[in-house]
Amino acid sequence: MNIQRNNWLLNRRHVLCGLGASIALPMLDCMRLPAFGNGGLPAPTKPKRSVFLYIPNGVNTLTWQIQQAGPDYELTSPLASLKQHRDVVTPISGLHHPKVLGKAHNCDQVWLTGAAVPSNGGAFRNTVSADQLIAEVQGEFTRFPSLELAIDGFSLAWSRDGIQIPAERNVTTIFNRMFVGESGGKDAVQRRLNRRSSILDAVLGDASRVNRKLGGEDRNKLDEYLTAVRQVEIRTERATAWLNVPRPEIPGSEAARYSSRMDQSQVREYHRLFFDLMVLALRTDMTRVITCMIGSEANGGAIPDIGISQTRHGLSHHNGDPEQLRRLTQTDTFLVEQFSYFLDQLKAHKDDDGSLLDTTQVLWGSGMAYGHSHGNANLPTLYAGGKALGAKHGQHVDFNLPTIGKYNVSEANEHYRICGRPVDNDARLSNLLLTMLNRADVETDQFQDSVGTVSEVVA
Repeated sequence: MNIQRNNWLLNRRHVLCGLGASIALPMLDCMRLPAFGNGGLPAPTKPKRSVFLYIPNGVNTLTWQIQQAGPDYELTSPLASLKQHRDVVTPISGLHHPKVLGKAHNCDQVWLTGAAVPSNGGAFRNTVSADQLIAEVQGEFTRFPSLELAIDGFSLAWSRDGIQIPAERNVTTIFNRMFVGESGGKDAVQRRLNRRSSILDAVLGDASRVNRKLGGEDRNKLDEYLTAVRQVEIRTERATAWLNVPRPEIPGSEAARYSSRMDQSQVREYHRLFFDLMVLALRTDMTRVITCMIGSEANGGAIPDIGISQTRHGLSHHNGDPEQLRRLTQTDTFLVEQFSYFLDQLKAHKDDDGSLLDTTQVLWGSGMAYGHSHGNANLPTLYAGGKALGAKHGQHVDFNLPTIGKYNVSEANEHYRICGRPVDNDARLSNLLLTMLNRADVETDQFQDSVGTVSEVVA
């Protein structure tokens, strides 16, 4: 294979010269990714970690919405468990994805991409998710560039060619993949990698011969195909390079926890098992990028251990029923408590001169604000951690401020107006995603429809 050999890699300052002009090349994979052809691994760097956690169907915004902006805000009842984390958490109000407004479906699929959703809620072409852009930079230093999980539901991660990256929902499988390895041992894995390399060599050879006979449009289509082939080749080279690197040893008692059967009615413990596994992956530096779908938009979210048998989707369509709203608030509270537990665990583990939370930025939220009417402005959003990445916290950042002075947001009809239509059109979730990209060393000044970073969360 030639694609990842040193003689194929280009310097980032490489230019095309001709006719008296120099044209700088765009950032290409061959400029960004390390060469694993000689069996070497890149020199380790100080980790900059990112975690993305998605909850389905929005929240009960009447009990969720914080009324005061700035550092002296009062936590609402669903957010009460974050009291001990005020200095490392920023609640943000008023963010939205402009291309998704008023469209009920696919909110979860575009939460990290900001791609345009068709009005009829049908099939659409997605774009690359923010986590995968971070994985391209931070993932070259870890065995797994990224980890895609789902407690319930599907993956939040999308590749550069708009393909959804599968998520794993079985903690035993996830644990074994990270700390046990593939079946058959190292020699069997090496044979499989060699076979894959041979197939890729043949594919690239055929493509080169075919390319000379194609017209411009067909060459573009072939290039899209070759981009996917190159991604497979890079993963193959990466797997080969890591094959002789020992995996971290995990104490037997801790390993046993991830192989034991758990009663699915114990939702709290099941969620915490996933969060503990994420912490384990981060602190052993197996990966620096994690996405996790906490619940399915369609039919997930029952919590028997707190007496909630309805799905979260069903509860979100409450039609103003006080009991349904009360139960929806209960589930909001439960989900925030599990998030608070995750922050506890990240704080508890030391990392260099601080905690694991200092080197880990975390985004927790939903692609919907008010599930009953599918309002998707004023998205519930919590940004936490990342002090060593240059993040700062300790205040409520509120892009609804013009409305709070104009409407009585304690009244339902007035309050829900800010869930269906943004107060500040420039307050975009893509701005926060761009901020997170920059904190993780992704060099870009634009992500989707961003109009700048969120300066309020940058030190």
